[in-house]
Amino acid sequence: MLASLNHVDLRFGPQEVLKDVTWAIQEGECWGVIGRNGAGKSTVFKLLLGHLEADSGTVVKPTKERGIRMGHYAQDLIPETEGSVLEEALAAFGDVERLQHEMRELEHRMGEPDADLTEVMERYQKVTESFEHLDGFSIRARAESILQSLGFSAEDFDRPVETLSGGQKCRVMLAKAILQGLDLLLLDEPTNHLDLPSLRWLEGFIQDTDATVAVISHDRYFLDKIATEILELEQGRSRSYEGNYSEFMEKKEQELELLERHFEQQQAYIRNQEEYIRRNIAGQNTKQARGRRTHLSKLNRIQKPLRDRRKVKFSFPETQRGGDIALVLENASVGWDGQPLYAPLEQLQIKRGQKMGIVGLNGTGKSTLLKAIAEEIPFITGQARLGSQVRLGYFDQHHRNLDPRNTVFQQIHGVTPMAVRQDVLGFLAKFQFRGDEVDKPVTALSGGERARLSIATLIRNGVNLLLLDEPTNHMDIPSMEAMEDTILSFTGAAIVVTHDRYLLGRVADSLLRIHEGRAEFREGGYEDHQAWVDLDLGSEDEVGSQESEAPKKVEPTRKPVSPQAKPGPAAKPASPVDKDRQRAVKRFEKQVAEAEAKVAALEAALTELQKEMAVMDPSDWQAFSARLDSQKALEADLAYAMSDWEAAQGALEEAQR
Repeated sequence: MLASLNHVDLRFGPQEVLKDVTWAIQEGECWGVIGRNGAGKSTVFKLLLGHLEADSGTVVKPTKERGIRMGHYAQDLIPETEGSVLEEALAAFGDVERLQHEMRELEHRMGEPDADLTEVMERYQKVTESFEHLDGFSIRARAESILQSLGFSAEDFDRPVETLSGGQKCRVMLAKAILQGLDLLLLDEPTNHLDLPSLRWLEGFIQDTDATVAVISHDRYFLDKIATEILELEQGRSRSYEGNYSEFMEKKEQELELLERHFEQQQAYIRNQEEYIRRNIAGQNTKQARGRRTHLSKLNRIQKPLRDRRKVKFSFPETQRGGDIALVLENASVGWDGQPLYAPLEQLQIKRGQKMGIVGLNGTGKSTLLKAIAEEIPFITGQARLGSQVRLGYFDQHHRNLDPRNTVFQQIHGVTPMAVRQDVLGFLAKFQFRGDEVDKPVTALSGGERARLSIATLIRNGVNLLLLDEPTNHMDIPSMEAMEDTILSFTGAAIVVTHDRYLLGRVADSLLRIHEGRAEFREGGYEDHQAWVDLDLGSEDEVGSQESEAPKKVEPTRKPVSPQAKPGPAAKPASPVDKDRQRAVKRFEKQVAEAEAKVAALEAALTELQKEMAVMDPSDWQAFSARLDSQKALEADLAYAMSDWEAAQGALEEAQR
């Protein structure tokens, strides 16, 4: 075990941040850590790092003294040096430089006539072993390779760190963490400043690395690719799940269904007991009735599960129905200083109800196009025409529709000045602004709060064409899901600029890709054109031939082959694939057999328990309550076992193809 939290509690003043949190990180695992903003995700990392101390419970830290080589990344890390990009990446390896210097000294002493060779050689062997353990022979080459994979060119290696942008500094710190974390990597939102090529490289790196990884992330597509376990923090408590994010969601849904069933069973039991008490409290069976009343008063009652309690509900009501054509772009291109960023887009129509995603690398003109459509800047060529009765709403990632002079209440009241105070307060409550929060100045809001207020302002205005520039930035996963549901249910048209592949996959029914000076439109969503969107192209001819067939989901390869490499004889590359498949089939067959045995055992145990409960004396409430608890536990275990069996069976069928 590399690190753990055991029944940890933590308070910040009167606020209880963590409640009985337990988490164990084993070798070879990759954890996705999820939860609402403020749920305690970064706090858990700080406990493991020793930056915070728990009020109670036990924390096993991944320290150097325990021989664990750990790397940690967070967006607020400050560079250690004032040197170059490469020097900063290597700054954590002072021990490597010291050992290398000692190795050179020992090598020099070996040539001295009066040297004690036995003593020198013993010391040289120990130093060399330490140097190898720290990956000293390849650390510089690894640093350069990782920096290039994260978007830095060879020319950037000598750039002073102080001249970098905030996002570039974050990528340097991420490279440093990856270099350090040969045994354990703790990554807090590592994807925020990565473009798609760098993001896909990071996915492949985490899939292939021998290090154990724990990642705090709101990127659900990323978590689906890399996570083998999920730690959810909700209301200060922790719950662990096997599998990636999608598997977690399935199991969470099963939990809710079981909890609803248990809630209804308990409510029926309570009603029966209350009816018995009402009929017998003053009669011959008054003693039994009082006993049941005492039991009910001590009963640990299940709280009614609320399926939507984790979501922020957004709503974009149309003020009026627009025409069938919401927007037309004619010979349109955008740019700066009179220079277009891409060739003119001859004609593109956005229809009522259409949801188009705009994708491309940073700096290609995605947000600039939205600004031009919103008439914030002029087009370089061409124009945009709104359809009949179309009212446009523009959500930009800097939230410029907010007035910094306003409070939260004033911002919304200013949109509808005739509205009464209670109406405005009720509206703000839907966006989680309650109590004193409505009087907070806009300038004092966090990034996520500003996003919520910006969206609330749009909604208050009412629109039927939405321009959304990175709408899920600074949002936690429940809020992202609510935003997706809202865009899907919105009856008007929407144009969305986003790096969130999960949102893109759920929402977009068409795509506009801006890449290498061209803007290209395609019908279909992200899964239909994944390689095209991710810019992972061999040639346009290859992409065209691939997409003439049925669309296929493209998975990132673990070990990409250079496109310049010449293909060898057909039999040679096939051999390792066959061996990998054989190993995978055997592994999944074993998992299926184990899962089937577990399901059968749990079903048999549940059947026996239900037979036992059917003949129980209903007045023995203590025994009945104990059996009910056992039934709940068995049903939960069975639901998980069934899910594991289905996953293993699906994986086996896939491996056998």
